[in-house]
Amino acid sequence: GTRDGRSGGVTGPAKGFTQKIDVNPPRGTRDFAPEDMRLRNWLFGHFTEVSKLFGFEQIDAPVLESEELFVRKAGEEITDQLYNFEDKGGRRMSLRPEITPSLARLVLQKGKGLPLPAKWWVIGQCW
Repeated sequence: GTRDGRSGGVTGPAKGFTQKIDVNPPRGTRDFAPEDMRLRNWLFGHFTEVSKLFGFEQIDAPVLESEELFVRKAGEEITDQLYNFEDKGGRRMSLRPEITPSLARLVLQKGKGLPLPAKWWVIGQCW
């Protein structure tokens, strides 16, 4: 309890709320508790070290990309499968469903200044 004798936990719904909150993560996702993170960090660390041994460099890209980037790769029908929205500037944006188009965009952005072959690796979140 607390110093004044009240319970420190949540005892009921907040005023105006009567439904219970679903405490499960959204379908298709998961939580990573400390023991999960220890294993995950060990695996990612091992992957990082092996990649470095073979001359690969880590990169990452934004989780938000222009919707057109994915439409160009997969066609208009892909838009129904994306988590997409219109930003405040009126641009169609998407959470990346895969990393390949983002990497292709990065190669095009770097252009002739990019030493080839590009030996990159990434562990990217996708939706």
